[in-house]
Amino acid sequence: MRKGAIVGIVFLIIIIIVGILFAYSYTHLNVSLNNVEFQSIDWEELSWPTLLKAGLDTLSGDWFGAAIDLIQGINLNLILGVTNNGFLPVYIPDLTYDILINGIIVGGGNTALDITINPGETKEIVSFQNIQKSSLVPAVYSIVSTEGVIDLKVKGTAYFKLLGFNIPVPFESSKQISIYDEVRNKINAEIQKNQPQSNLISSTAENPLQSVLKSITNELFGPDDLELSLTGQTIVDDTYKVNPNSYSYVPFTLQCTATVQGGFIANAALGNDIIVFIVDENNFKEFEKGNNASTYYNSNKVESDNFDVTLSNGKYYIIMSNEYSTFSTKTVQLQAATSC
Repeated sequence: MRKGAIVGIVFLIIIIIVGILFAYSYTHLNVSLNNVEFQSIDWEELSWPTLLKAGLDTLSGDWFGAAIDLIQGINLNLILGVTNNGFLPVYIPDLTYDILINGIIVGGGNTALDITINPGETKEIVSFQNIQKSSLVPAVYSIVSTEGVIDLKVKGTAYFKLLGFNIPVPFESSKQISIYDEVRNKINAEIQKNQPQSNLISSTAENPLQSVLKSITNELFGPDDLELSLTGQTIVDDTYKVNPNSYSYVPFTLQCTATVQGGFIANAALGNDIIVFIVDENNFKEFEKGNNASTYYNSNKVESDNFDVTLSNGKYYIIMSNEYSTFSTKTVQLQAATSC
């Protein structure tokens, strides 16, 4: 009788120990998002109308937001790592999870695993995810505001079997990826691919079309740099945003009769042009009043030009005028230097 009791106690202790080991193993099961492989983007059919719409939308200064409208879906591979930090093998039939982009739920998944993970072992699970545009809509603003940076979080539950029961183990993990370069390169590739079609467009439409395409490319990769070999004292070497129906100016003062040399390049989504003047102080006041002003240099409406003028001592202004434009903001690179 006493022997049977001892055996029973020993058996009970073994069961308790095994139970503790199982509990420890399952509570030390870790699921992490080891990596996110950005596979591809599903695009709308890109044609001249859609490309031109994206170009026109850059008038708002947001080419990336315009490009996001062309995305139908994003394809990702989620590389999940499941680690058993316990002392006994763990059997996991499946995982369920939600996918969040910048804190917003955009989808979910259920991956059938049917795997056993031994103590100290980590197994990787690859889960393909296609996140459709309809799901992305709530997160679009945050994607645009971060210029394509996505904080992707996987939050869910791993289930393991114990004595025939499915026991849930919650998990949460995140990674950061960027779709900026993919979007930029895709748009540029489409522009280059469709470029020969411009020959089919009438000459009356060719200049505006080429202007829009050039502006999109400039938004993607930046406009050509203005690199003048100027000598003497620098007056200005900067880039300006000149709003429609407005102008910007750079004042400078000469202490001697001097040569003023420089140049500029203008860029905009519609109309790569600007008018640049050089005037003295009296004529600047007349210009501000809206009166006719005498100029030492007047570019007229052009995309780019160089100037070389000789001025006596006094105060002068380089004016970049976009007053003739009703809705197009111009980006102007301006360089100038003086030497006595």
